[in-house]
Amino acid sequence: MTKPRILVLTHFFPSHRGGVEMTAGRIATRLAKRGYRITWMASDTDPAPEPCANMEFLPMQAFNGFEKRLGLPYPLWSRQSLAKVAEAVKGADILHIHESLYHGNVFGARTAKRLGIPYLVTQHVGFIPYKNPLLRAVLTIANRRIALPTLTGATAVAFMSEITQNYFKGLGFQHRDAELIPLGVDTEIFRPTGKTSKTAFGFVEDRPLCLYVGRFVEKKGLPIIKMLAEADPNVQWALAGWGAINPDSWGLPNVKVVKDLNGPTLAPLYRAADLCVMPSIGEGYPAVIQESMACGTPVLVSSETAEGYSPARAHLTMVPASNLDEWKQTTMKLLSDTTSLGAESSSLVAFAGSHWAWNTCVDRYEAMIVRALEAKAA
Repeated sequence: MTKPRILVLTHFFPSHRGGVEMTAGRIATRLAKRGYRITWMASDTDPAPEPCANMEFLPMQAFNGFEKRLGLPYPLWSRQSLAKVAEAVKGADILHIHESLYHGNVFGARTAKRLGIPYLVTQHVGFIPYKNPLLRAVLTIANRRIALPTLTGATAVAFMSEITQNYFKGLGFQHRDAELIPLGVDTEIFRPTGKTSKTAFGFVEDRPLCLYVGRFVEKKGLPIIKMLAEADPNVQWALAGWGAINPDSWGLPNVKVVKDLNGPTLAPLYRAADLCVMPSIGEGYPAVIQESMACGTPVLVSSETAEGYSPARAHLTMVPASNLDEWKQTTMKLLSDTTSLGAESSSLVAFAGSHWAWNTCVDRYEAMIVRALEAKAA
């Protein structure tokens, strides 16, 4: 029996290296392996993946000046691109969009609604507490007037974190087919295969190593990372990522930027670290937490982000994002005894395997797709 045709819309392709588009790729790839026919449309600002079995990729002409000038990743698609989206929606059995605010996604959702095509939304984030009050105000208005109607009109909604789910409930969101589906983690790649030597990444073996993974931007907590690195020169810091902030400009000899790592090349860095530090705010539930735990590496995270998946809280060390003194004290306390810190490894791995395996995650998406198509046929 031929599987349904799924049109996937995201603001970027995975080569942009943001969490939303990388997650979209993992879900779409696994659905394609189950026989679903995937057409994926995203901005042409980054290279599209190579075509593979059951998957094609269509770059959309886009203007991405907001990200370049303001650090705000909000590409605007051209009229010609939107016309292509409309045609693609007509030819799809179901539409799957990631995030409810992006230009192409909103247009696709409205087109699907008008044509009677079911559409799913995976909502990754809710409110982002930008320091700029104008950006905060714009986001609040946009979530109420654009995101909320897009979510309400969907056939089904998957929230990536409890923070995001509760935020939209606070705006009045109600839906009969909405659920929490946390991000999956590839436990074949992110797993404990023995401690990796710190020297493999250019660090000293007998000094503590902290790891940060993610974009180098304000909301991810880079100012806190800098403060912690300055507080104790004996602690080494591996920063794996990219972004508007340049950690090399800090001039700190205990900080090293590690570039171009992902999946199989990133997992050994998790295993080399004594502690993964994630002081982010205003996002869903970062994959970094799950990947680190799956490798057996303890995680220090902001209390706000830890709320994204409450069952994991017992396995995390949490600090309020705004309490800078507590970040210093907690980090120093944890690193004062790395042997005891590493003793938690087995419980972290067991939790990650039972809660976040990718097959379980994709099973739930497939069930949503089946329900949506059955509802349309009824």
